[in-house]
Amino acid sequence: MTTKQSNRLNMAKTLRQFFSAEQAKYAGNNPVTVRISELNTIVDHLDSLVAIQTIDTTANTGLKADARSLMINLKVAYANTAADYFDDKDSPLSKQLTTSKSKINGLTGVEAKIYCNRLYNVVNDHIVNLSPDYVTASETSQWLVAINNFDAKAYDAGVSIDTSQNATQDLKAEFKKLGTCLQKLDRLMKKYDILNPSLYGNYKISRKTADLGIRHNEIPSQN
Repeated sequence: MTTKQSNRLNMAKTLRQFFSAEQAKYAGNNPVTVRISELNTIVDHLDSLVAIQTIDTTANTGLKADARSLMINLKVAYANTAADYFDDKDSPLSKQLTTSKSKINGLTGVEAKIYCNRLYNVVNDHIVNLSPDYVTASETSQWLVAINNFDAKAYDAGVSIDTSQNATQDLKAEFKKLGTCLQKLDRLMKKYDILNPSLYGNYKISRKTADLGIRHNEIPSQN
């Protein structure tokens, strides 16, 4: 949420508190009551969207990075071990399975997963031919779990980022509703400038958008 939006939301909350405290003074004015109810609903929606927008996505991103690291480490360990076994058998699989972290570090998440999965399939398809002294069925299962876990964490990280970005767009739409609601309240409250000047004056004070930005003192110019 931008500073301008934050200021506007705080103003709306101040206005909501004002109307709550002054209910007796506008009781019976149905148009005003309807707009105040609308204001309260909009403020609640904005609070919910802000909570979604500010969800820390770094946690899911970190889990994704950890899952990727494990997937790559197991790929390097088990694929190269299998490559060494097949090298003694003079098999072309040895060259196919020889790999390193540098081969995958520059790949995208999708590309890395596809590459790791391809090498896993090669090893798993020949697991019955592999000596358990090199790679066991349990180790290939561990490798597959790591690949699937990375896939899941990558999805979670993507969803959390998308959710936050969607909330940002929804905030814009909700602030537009707030602007329309405030304009209508401004029109409806003008009659109180005559009926109850004190109420109207306090409304105008509550209606002002506070400047919550940081102001830096200007350094006077020196001649």
